[in-house]
Parts: sequence; structure tokens; C-alpha cells
Amino acid sequence: MRNTNKGETMSRPPDGGSSRTVSRRRVLQATGAAGLTGIAGCTGYVGSSRDGVEYWTLFGGGDGAVMETMVDEINASDEYDFRINRQRVPWDEHYGRLYTSMVGGNPPDVAVMHSRMMRDYEDSIVPVTDEIGTDPYLEEVAQGGVVDGEQLAVPMDTHPFGLYYNKEIFEEAGLDPEEPPNTAERFYECANAIVENTDYYAFDYFEGEFHAETMRMLLHSRGGQLITEDYEPAFDTDDGHDVVQEMHDWVYEHEWAPVDPTAGWDAWNRGEVGMKLEGTWHISVVREAGFEFGLTEPFIMPESTSPVTVGDSHMLIIPESQDRDRERLEDAIETVRLLTQEFNDRWGSDAGHLPASRTALESDALRESDTWDKTLETFYGMVQNDQFIRPPATPNVEQYIEEIYQPLDDMRAGNVEPPEVIETAERGVRQTFNRG
Repeated sequence: MRNTNKGETMSRPPDGGSSRTVSRRRVLQATGAAGLTGIAGCTGYVGSSRDGVEYWTLFGGGDGAVMETMVDEINASDEYDFRINRQRVPWDEHYGRLYTSMVGGNPPDVAVMHSRMMRDYEDSIVPVTDEIGTDPYLEEVAQGGVVDGEQLAVPMDTHPFGLYYNKEIFEEAGLDPEEPPNTAERFYECANAIVENTDYYAFDYFEGEFHAETMRMLLHSRGGQLITEDYEPAFDTDDGHDVVQEMHDWVYEHEWAPVDPTAGWDAWNRGEVGMKLEGTWHISVVREAGFEFGLTEPFIMPESTSPVTVGDSHMLIIPESQDRDRERLEDAIETVRLLTQEFNDRWGSDAGHLPASRTALESDALRESDTWDKTLETFYGMVQNDQFIRPPATPNVEQYIEEIYQPLDDMRAGNVEPPEVIETAERGVRQTFNRG
């Protein structure tokens, strides 16, 4: 039996959910009304000195290795008469560098972009409505790249949240590991049994921006929303207060989760946490951790009327460039098509993300993979059953999310109480969108 010191704190590897301080909206305002397109091309296209398609990604770890393999295979094939020059930009630098490159007129030919970021870039992306279109992809996912009827981004995947659980701890707690904790009642039952019958934490969850997305997920499950279509905060409601109180109680009432998220992350990777809220990408982590795990729907909010998961999408865009000729543009379009269609089943089976391509989702290669059996079938079921929501694309998306997750993080640290979280977050969101 493992033992754990619940007060222990260890270093945690970056999870990609850190705050980013570069405000592209402020930079855009500083450049004047012309914006990106008005100054594009002023410094020339640095990629023009290299042969091939300049492709910027932000993938690291397991999915970074998968993307590298996919690109290498395209480059090694005699079937394609162009080369892809893949450049991996660290997650916390990706959008700052991408924005700077677009402002400076030297953007890559293809870049990864989350669908929620579209509003800050929409005026400077090449439409591909006629060249690619949305038909090859899951409709709900593809719409994340459509603005005013034009397809500006092409989806590779969607990566929703799920509830991973340690089957070995379930057995030790006297629980049936084949009965997943996929309802609020079952989640409570399992969490209490783990705390009462083992020395382990029952649960761990996100910090940072995904802390705010967890709040969004739980609030939507109660019929609410985080912000309105007019960018007004919408969580100072009975349901909003209930959700924040529930997140507080995970730590301070039930004592299911540690105060320090670093301690929770490290304990989970040692096999000393019963359940963890994480995304599709997390399958590579639990495989390396070495314990028997399961994955189920994250429907953990009591009194939910419409339980959902929440998930963004990795999109591919072609930034506008005055120095890109037609041949390079056609190669960029073909790069987008290959990665989002021809190689999309591998992105699912090897990287763990839910493919956006309809053909990939029906392929034998994906359906017969261990990843489909372990996780993707559950994620796909939520999408098919309309139990999936996508964070909306808004202006200042990183800023308003930060105004929500910072007080949530402070609450987990024990510095503020739930009512103050609501008050502080609402004030911050209003200021972000100049609502008072």
C-alpha cells in the first residue's frame, strides 16, 4: 500500500495552462486602425529564404512527438512535392510570437491556433472556404473556425475534459473499478469511499485557465453560462454561487483535494489520487504513470440539468502575407488538408486528441486502437450526444479568463471565500470588456 504526505509539495512540470501576459488586443490598438493587414509585408517574409512551408506548432511532450513524426513522414514521401519546415514554439510564447510575426509582416505559412483565439486574428487570416470547407469535419468542431460564413481555420481535433480515475485505488477503497464515477452521485460515493478507506487524495483538478473552464463546464451543466454573447459576466447567479461553493468544498469541506495543486499533480503521477479532471492529451501522462486507469464523463456537479464537458480545438490557420506567392499558398493549403484529414486518425490514436475528420473517426486504424477503447470512445460519445460545449471566441479572451481563474486559484489557496470570488471575477470581466 502506498502512503502519502498530504502536505507535501513537489515541483510540477508546466502543463501549458499558465497565464500569458502579452495582450494582442492592446498591441493591435497601438498599431492604429490599419491593424495587422495595414502593415503586413513591411519587413518582408523571413520564411521566403527557406524552401517549403513554414509551420509553427505549440505541441510538446507526447503530442509534440506525434506531430513531428507526421511531418517527417510527409517530408520523406515521394507523393508530395514540397517540404514542411516545422518549428515548435513553447506554449507560453506561441501567441505572442505569432502575433508579433503577423504585425511585422513575416508570419509563418501555417500555424496552430485554438478556436477561442479567433477574434483577435480574424482580420488577418486567409479564408479556405472553397479550398477545404467544413464538410469533412464534425460540424460542431468545424464551426469554431467559421467567422461570418467564411472558414478561417480548419480543425485538427477537439480536446474535451474527462474524469480519469485510478482503478487500483478504487479496488483498495472497496469500489468496483468497472462502475465509473460518471454522475454526481457516483462521484460523491467514490470520493468519500477513497477518503474513508485509503490514505489517498480522492480528487485533483486544474489550476490556471482550465480552472476557469472547469467553472464554465459546471455552470453550463446547471443551465448557466460564464459570459453572455455581449461579453457580460453571467455567473453572479444562484447557480454560479453554487458552482464556486462546490469547487471550494472539494478542498475545504470534503477534503477530497489538496490545497496545493502541485501536490495534487505529483501525487496523481505517483498513483496516489483517486480521480483527476483532465483533457484528451492526458492519456500519455497516465500511460507513463503506470497504474490501471479508466476514463469517464466529468458529470460531477450536483443538481445538473444538462451535464456537459467543455473543450477547445486545435485549428490550423494560414496567416495573410503579401510576400507569399500562389505556389507557396497552395502548398500551405495542402499541408492543412493533410494534417487535418489524411493523418488525422493518427493524431487521435497516437496523440490522444479526438480527431475532427469524419473519415478519421470512422477509420479502422482509430477504432481498433487502444486509445479509442481507453478514452476516445467516451469523448466521442459526449460530442455525439450534444454533451459538449466549446469556449466562445471573444476579444480579449486571455484577459477575461485570467480575471476568473485568478480568484479561483486564490480560493483554492485559502485566501478568499466563494462570494469574494464571484465579486472579484465579475468586476474583472466587466473591466476587460469596458462594462464598468
